[in-house]
Amino acid sequence: MTRLAATSFRATTDQTTNQTTDQTTNQTTDQTTNPTSTESTTPMRPTHRTSSPTPRLPRKASLALAGLVSLAALTAAPAPAAAHTMGNGYLSLTVSGAKATGQIDLAFRDLHDAVGLDSDLDGQVQWREARSHGLAISRYLTDHLTVATAGHPCGLTFGEPGAVHRADGEHLALPLEVTCAEDITALELDYRAVFEVDAQHRGIVRVARAGDEQQAVVRLIDRPGPIRIELAQPSADVLGFIKQGVWHIWIGVDHICFLLALLLPAVFRRSAAGWEPVPRLADVVRDVLDVVTAFTLAHSITLVISALGWVHLPVRLVETAIAVSVALAALNNLVRAIDARWAVAFALGLLHGFGFSNVLLDVGLPGHHLVSALLGFNLGVELGQLAIVLVFLPVAFAARRTTGYRVLLFTASTAMALVALRWSLERALT
Repeated sequence: MTRLAATSFRATTDQTTNQTTDQTTNQTTDQTTNPTSTESTTPMRPTHRTSSPTPRLPRKASLALAGLVSLAALTAAPAPAAAHTMGNGYLSLTVSGAKATGQIDLAFRDLHDAVGLDSDLDGQVQWREARSHGLAISRYLTDHLTVATAGHPCGLTFGEPGAVHRADGEHLALPLEVTCAEDITALELDYRAVFEVDAQHRGIVRVARAGDEQQAVVRLIDRPGPIRIELAQPSADVLGFIKQGVWHIWIGVDHICFLLALLLPAVFRRSAAGWEPVPRLADVVRDVLDVVTAFTLAHSITLVISALGWVHLPVRLVETAIAVSVALAALNNLVRAIDARWAVAFALGLLHGFGFSNVLLDVGLPGHHLVSALLGFNLGVELGQLAIVLVFLPVAFAARRTTGYRVLLFTASTAMALVALRWSLERALT
């Protein structure tokens, strides 16, 4: 009968049903279950399943690692000009009969890489150095640009170089005259400049007839090789602008940093105990969708109003503000001043739209082509952004409970904030 001591419920039941049971055994049972009463009042203890705490790195170790990563990031960070825009070359021609006039301009840094303009090797290209290399630049362009019509090569004559400011920095502009043997109805262009020193280079070509500038043909060249431009079919290269939008995101380090600063904390939520992993992927996806939608809406608004000429801001101010926006987004991960990250994405995303519009403004598209170019470029930006999200999100969700991801959130945010502050100072002062 010693099994009666197993639970108070069994002991009470045996008292009422087995009256002939040994008194000593019942007393022992009663003392075991409840020394003051024959009724069992001792509750059974519920069994709780406790989850193991999320591993955390010691604070001193986190700070030390953040310092090392930040120092490495500051050392390896790209120059402010390279952090945002790709190197573009611009060729603009106006056709009249058998001749075409216009200009070609390339970034000083690209020409230096291709020709070697820094004569005194001080790390800076001065205007006098560029002018002194005028003949070498003309020869380089003659070797890397071919224009023909109806299969017959046309002659190229370059004028005195000048300087022009573009979204990606200072450019050297050379007047150009094209002379063909017959009237030009179509141009066959083979643009190969800069590609041998920068595979990410893009050539933006705009061709129009004299007196009919609104019927321009625009093409984007992303690899060396001949293209044919039919003047009777004015159009904007929508597919080319989609590619341009994708590349603008993928090689724009500051845009990528801004997006990652918004995405890194998406797999956590705030609680009294601090950062806690979000349990369900659906909640993370919903949060990221809010952030990305806000960013898309914001930069689309300013991209349109800037490209249409309704609002124009100086390039230096825009580039500096974009760098500051990266720093603010990263710092918000460290001090968590604003929990609604979609609001951060919208407010700061307005600045990025002005940066996106600089590419379209430099092309100088007429109004009826600008709409299609805007749609194509903006679609490209969204596709590039979506690709980054699709790669990042599953990895972040899988790693959210690890010490390594917490360290990554802290160190990456610290590094991005410091690098972005460096960019903002250099862009403001350069």
